[in-house]
Amino acid sequence: MILKNELENKLIEYCEELEIIKNLSSKTVENYKMTNTIFISYLHQENIKNLDNIEQTLKKYIIYLKKKRNAKYSTINKYLEQIILFLSYIGIETKIDLPKDNSKNKKIKYLKYDEIEEVLKTIPETFLRDKTIIQTLFRTGLRVSELSNLKKQDLNLDKYNNIITVNIEDGKGGKDRTVYLDTNTYELINKMIYKRTRKNKKDKTSYLFTNKYGNQISIRAIENLVKKWAIKTDDRMKEKGKETNFQDKLTPHALRHSFTIYLLNNAKRPINEVQQLLGHSSIATTQIYTQVDSEDMKKGYNAINWWKKFLDK
Repeated sequence: MILKNELENKLIEYCEELEIIKNLSSKTVENYKMTNTIFISYLHQENIKNLDNIEQTLKKYIIYLKKKRNAKYSTINKYLEQIILFLSYIGIETKIDLPKDNSKNKKIKYLKYDEIEEVLKTIPETFLRDKTIIQTLFRTGLRVSELSNLKKQDLNLDKYNNIITVNIEDGKGGKDRTVYLDTNTYELINKMIYKRTRKNKKDKTSYLFTNKYGNQISIRAIENLVKKWAIKTDDRMKEKGKETNFQDKLTPHALRHSFTIYLLNNAKRPINEVQQLLGHSSIATTQIYTQVDSEDMKKGYNAINWWKKFLDK
């Protein structure tokens, strides 16, 4: 029989091992702890007092996550992977199949360079912070959590090479990396900081992007402001007689997709270089972005001169 308190104590030991022995980041350890704490609470809620039939228990938990918590299959699979690792730690092995995640086959949502420019044009000077956030996401490829966690000291101007480096600490998987920032976006950031600190005002926090109270801006707030300007851009373009659908395509993660596709397909940067900028563990993850827009493919195909080799003779 496994009691709730016993599992909770084992989880504390497990998290200590992850942090000290395996040297995982505090953020990663906290994610593992939270996932398994929710699972333990579910066991207690359903009055499950032993894990003799672990496969059946996990199947019921999958149904619970999907029906009661409306979790995505990608989220469910991530939770299950973390739970299975914890169960293995306490001596319970399972070979349950993870649910099929069809979202991996969905078309990647992204905007082209000129479309993002239209969004930026929509944002008035009075919303300088919002414009800076959207442009920074697009021109760095940062995850929304990484942008939220950015601090002013993470940006460094290398005057010798005339380039701005951005230090990302404790990114996904607990990895640190360096990305770069163009001078135009850097100027926008400095302008934003000056605007909020003028007239002898001082920042309450070292975070680069803040909310109206001067505290670290949340991930949800960033998502909401991106959606807001997507809708406003759709309205502005409609007034010009153009139908756009940015509100369905534009999200912070879509800006990361846009950055990646622009670098690979337009700027023609090497895939291993883009992989490092994105912080992907595997180059296979980066390769899914090497798709080309179907309209661009049509134009490219039509532009091929199939008779050139004969004409050159």
